[in-house]
Amino acid sequence: MPANRAARPALLARATLLAASLALGAALLPATAQAQQLLRVIPADAAKARLVLAAPSAGTPQSATLDGKAVGVAPGLRLFGTDNQLLAIGAVAGQKLPVRYKLDLYGQLLTAWVLSEQEQKAAQ
Repeated sequence: MPANRAARPALLARATLLAASLALGAALLPATAQAQQLLRVIPADAAKARLVLAAPSAGTPQSATLDGKAVGVAPGLRLFGTDNQLLAIGAVAGQKLPVRYKLDLYGQLLTAWVLSEQEQKAAQ
């Protein structure tokens, strides 16, 4: 019997195991994505407001309004989207966004989390 015929059953077993592992991984992927969405942590003391960011310009400092009240923007502003990814300020400038936010020691906007519809309902 040739040497490569003896190796075929072992190769077939490995291929079957690999296919089963990939199928299991693909089946668990949606559950993992849902679990990641549920793990969003917003501090309990973060206030709720409607945020409007002004369009950035080179000549003036960044500014924003929280429920119509003007606030400064901290140099390290982090704006998290509903998927917990950082958003570019220029991409959302001028939009009214429902957020929870934290200010720094100087009263400037430091961190904001854009709320999903579910989070808005839960916050009411």
